[in-house]
Amino acid sequence: MNAKRALVGIASLALALSGAGCRRPAPKKDKPLPQAPPSTSAETLTTPSAAPDEDEAPAGSAAPAGSATPGNALAGAGGGTTKKRKPRTGARFLIDGPEQPIAVGGAATVYSKGVIWRLAGNAAQVSLFGADGPAPGPSEPERARKWPRGKVAVAEDASGVTHTYWVEGSGLVRSALDAEGKLGAPEVVANDAVPGTSPSALRTGGRDAVAYLAAPNARNAERHGRLWVEGGGVLDLSPEGSGATSISLVPVGEGQVIAMWLDARSAMTPVHARRFEIREKTTALAADEVVFVGGPPEGYPELVGARAGNSAAGLLPLATEKGFALHDILVDWSGKAKIKTLDYPNGMDTAPVAAATACGETIVVYARPEAKEPGSPQVLEVATLGGSGAIEAQEVAAYPGQVLELHAAAADANTVWVVYTAGTKSFAMRLGCGAKTTAPPAPKGK
Repeated sequence: MNAKRALVGIASLALALSGAGCRRPAPKKDKPLPQAPPSTSAETLTTPSAAPDEDEAPAGSAAPAGSATPGNALAGAGGGTTKKRKPRTGARFLIDGPEQPIAVGGAATVYSKGVIWRLAGNAAQVSLFGADGPAPGPSEPERARKWPRGKVAVAEDASGVTHTYWVEGSGLVRSALDAEGKLGAPEVVANDAVPGTSPSALRTGGRDAVAYLAAPNARNAERHGRLWVEGGGVLDLSPEGSGATSISLVPVGEGQVIAMWLDARSAMTPVHARRFEIREKTTALAADEVVFVGGPPEGYPELVGARAGNSAAGLLPLATEKGFALHDILVDWSGKAKIKTLDYPNGMDTAPVAAATACGETIVVYARPEAKEPGSPQVLEVATLGGSGAIEAQEVAAYPGQVLELHAAAADANTVWVVYTAGTKSFAMRLGCGAKTTAPPAPKGK
């Protein structure tokens, strides 16, 4: 992508380093990254918190990227094929990119206007989308070796109101994000978050709702899920005695949300769902429901939520009795659940997946092994969710070798941006609407 595109938003904000650092392979000496213009400035928002042992992963957090077993490790740390793909006329989706790396690799959050990059040293950088994609991101080699695990969550709506949420120490912190990518002063909205974890946020009915992992307390000895609602305080999501290790909010209607969370344990992997409705003066919560129980987890699996029509889809890569599969746990507003799976050729202990809604469909992007042989490189594949919850693979979008981080969001009704880290570099890929598939005509009877 054109290195002359202006980096229109850079801001520095305090973010949790508790259990946050993780080591990465030393970057290869490949092509230099595009640099931000010298006129860019940064703002310090809060004082960085102390960092614990960077090798200690908080239980239930995302597995350290690049921690795959040797059989699945990429021989070259720089990633695989990253040449730009020419959009194909008549294809289900038009795939544009990647052309070249846009940042040194690391955690990132995509939202409708750009990308929020996580940096070492309690910092973040915002790159807005331009005509040719996002402006260049961070280029410090240190980012490829260590970055915080906890991601920034974004709550936004069509009116342009946008807030970011992250965990700093035990504080759930929010900050306004303007159209130029500038972050406002931080505000602590809750003080019991688990350090180093990632919240999930959305905006509906004119108010923000944020789900986060809370530290054990007198009521619940487990780390558990809680919900902060703008103007409504904090509510418990996990019932007493129930835990949570990964959590996601999915909007399914105006003011209507389904919270889904994973409670990964050594012997099983239950998934919970709880519906709630944000009303004018209160928040109505339905009962907690266990909608899926999987086998023992490998590593630190994460649950990714996405809207599928008027239902919530919880996407979970998990080992099965026959091998390994991406699970779609589809929960509707009445609480009924359907489970569908997409088998992978081989297992992965870091299996990134992301999803967004555009082109009238729920689009899923995930990394999977290219073949069943041990050590097979990974491909980045695009799929859609059918009405029954089935994961319908469409086409391979890239051959990155090994994907360490992956995130996606819709920029508008016809565009999804995907940002992923392969080896030591981050890449951006744009998905546009292509040709719709139509069912073949039914054979005429005699």
